[in-house]
Amino acid sequence: MYRLGIDVDQVYTTAVVMDHQGKLHAIAKEATISDNLLNGIGIVLEKILQQTAQADKPIREVIVGTDYFANALVEGRQLAKVCSIRIGQAESTIPPLYGGPTLIHQAIGAATFHVQGGHEVDGSPACLEPSRQDVEEYVRSIYHLGFEAFAITGSFSPVNQAHEMLVAKWIRELIGENYPITMSHELGSVGFLERENSAILNAALSKVIIHSLKGLEELMNQSRIDANLSFTQNDGSLLSYHSVLRHPIRTFGSRLSNSFRGASLLTGLNDCVVVDVNHSDVCVGVIEGGFPREKRRKQKIAGMGVNLQMPDITTLSYEGQLHVNDQLLDSVYHAIQRYQPRFEPLPIVFVGKESASLAAVFKYPWADVHHPSHYENASAIGTCFAPVSGSVDRIYWLEDMNREETIQLAKVEAMQSAIHAGAIPETVFVQTVETIPLSYMPTKALRIKVKAVGALHIHAGSA
Repeated sequence: MYRLGIDVDQVYTTAVVMDHQGKLHAIAKEATISDNLLNGIGIVLEKILQQTAQADKPIREVIVGTDYFANALVEGRQLAKVCSIRIGQAESTIPPLYGGPTLIHQAIGAATFHVQGGHEVDGSPACLEPSRQDVEEYVRSIYHLGFEAFAITGSFSPVNQAHEMLVAKWIRELIGENYPITMSHELGSVGFLERENSAILNAALSKVIIHSLKGLEELMNQSRIDANLSFTQNDGSLLSYHSVLRHPIRTFGSRLSNSFRGASLLTGLNDCVVVDVNHSDVCVGVIEGGFPREKRRKQKIAGMGVNLQMPDITTLSYEGQLHVNDQLLDSVYHAIQRYQPRFEPLPIVFVGKESASLAAVFKYPWADVHHPSHYENASAIGTCFAPVSGSVDRIYWLEDMNREETIQLAKVEAMQSAIHAGAIPETVFVQTVETIPLSYMPTKALRIKVKAVGALHIHAGSA
């Protein structure tokens, strides 16, 4: 059985077909049509099927990696108008999307309403419950303003999401099921403002996601491809098609994560520094254990703080044609140094469509420099072999169990999450564990972050 990986960037749509052993069987490339995601995908699908027409193995998995939705957000293109509802005990003086560009504020036109309620750090409800009357009166008062989506953010909702779900239920009962609603506990961890920003930006993308992906399943059927359809998310792992329709913001950063994993797969290096050179940026980061290192804090999208799992990247931008000169080489060298350990430097891998001229002259005296075959298709190859992941990021209250037992519980929850997402149970392992004591809270509170990954269970199909 084959896997088909499709990489869509601003310039090209690239597709590769590979088997489970990592052998490349077909490649197709087409110019990306900026305002029509499906046209480019349809053309590369046709080219791929022509190359594999005589193959005795069917395509059983189709995986798409793209920065299309991130670009739409930055450009303020086809964004939904969002009503943001805050649930908490006190009104915040910091507005949503603080620090974001005027273009995005104008495109989203976010209105914010505060509702009493929310929860404490241990998950217990606040002293006041949300008022249905207040919510309904506000929604009726803004109905004529043309809002197209809602974002709901409650205090400590990752610990207890009851109030977010309650307010969402009231809104649906009042205005129907046709308005997308993003609840913040589905996206982020305990930081309120970052979680709220993520929810609002995700709700804003509900319009472009429906417009751009409408007909994708039909396109697969027309191509006679009986396969699971997935996307890659911002940590380089898989996100189901229906999940990406609900949470398009999870695709932000996915193309670079795919490229980095592709660099690892092409070289067989599980630990290395990767330099991705594309049509406008040189992006530097590191692979640890076969996966991109995640940015631990201060994640931002267009200047707005979010709390998504995004790769830790240093970006060097250039305009027009890439000119390899001493200044660029020096900048790349210093960016690489940021990721190199003090002893035993990691090998360096150059990938990306524009990487050839830079890799040819870059010198690093303490480690090997690699420029693998198919470097220009690294992102599509990384997409093709994206793993399934499951994660836990929440606060545990150490009452009935001790610290070690609680960490073990979080590990089991993360592994079960990966299996539920489609991972083969016997392949799932815990990739990272991080414990974060909350010094400003009672000692019983412990934030635990666990990520588990596994190989995708391939759909058997009818053939």
